[in-house]
Amino acid sequence: MATLWRGYLRLSLVSCPVTLSPATSESSRIRLNQLSKATHNRLRVKMVDEETGEEVDRADIVKGYQIEKGQYVLIDEEDLEEIQIESSKTIDLETFVDADEIDRIYFEKPYYMAPDGEVAAETYHVIARALQEKGKVGIGRVVLSTREHPVAVEPHGGGLLLTTLRAANEVRQPESGEDEEDVNDEAVGLASMIIDKRSGRFNPKAFHDRYQDALRQLVEAKAEGRKLPAAQVKAPAKVVDLMEALKRSLAESPKSADKSPPAKATKSATSKKKKADPRQRHLLLPVSGSKENEHARPARRKSTGKARKSA
Repeated sequence: MATLWRGYLRLSLVSCPVTLSPATSESSRIRLNQLSKATHNRLRVKMVDEETGEEVDRADIVKGYQIEKGQYVLIDEEDLEEIQIESSKTIDLETFVDADEIDRIYFEKPYYMAPDGEVAAETYHVIARALQEKGKVGIGRVVLSTREHPVAVEPHGGGLLLTTLRAANEVRQPESGEDEEDVNDEAVGLASMIIDKRSGRFNPKAFHDRYQDALRQLVEAKAEGRKLPAAQVKAPAKVVDLMEALKRSLAESPKSADKSPPAKATKSATSKKKKADPRQRHLLLPVSGSKENEHARPARRKSTGKARKSA
């Protein structure tokens, strides 16, 4: 994994060199390019001078901040490199909280934290083990992409996982909901029984992106000149009698995500293995269900033994 950040993790007077690398990936997604409708050639975005209309080479592009209309303060890469605050190089674990004290709405993006070198390994694992035994999450800060982010550091898979947190001003408050005093207790009881009947363990391997599967089938079919049958997606039936719908739901067999069958290979994908077709080499698309999805964020909850509070 590519190293995104290199610096130090500090616990009071104890510190060790660490690295950060992305814990998630989007490389398996199908990405559609923008083409000219007339020529089917790929389109390219050009940087054009707003006043002269002339194209500007990337080497001649600089950054700036507008202080007045038409007046900018120019900022180059050397200026940005000179900006150094403590969290540019050090993640100081300032305080420790229970995992369920952090509302999940504040969690943004996860990163794997690893010791940077053999000397750092002992200190790194001591901190990870201490967090594990106390069931705590360390709160600190780190500078990534010209921003200082609040972060949560917690034990995960024998090591540490760092997750950037959203600031308070980035989280919108919910609109006021309706009063629940008129909720039917019997209906709530039936809904609770349905939840109990369908309860299980979270298994990230059981999930895959079905829309990406359908998109992949569409691309393959159009490349081969085939037409896919029209999808028949029915809208849920309108609930006229809530109690009757709950009773019928309770009588149904539960649908468990853990028992979901693996995605079947499409006919075109199978045929490509048997006979190579040079016209379709560009369709060797990534297979869905990549192992990269095994590290979905909810798995972090096992590390602290406490469930996060619902947003």
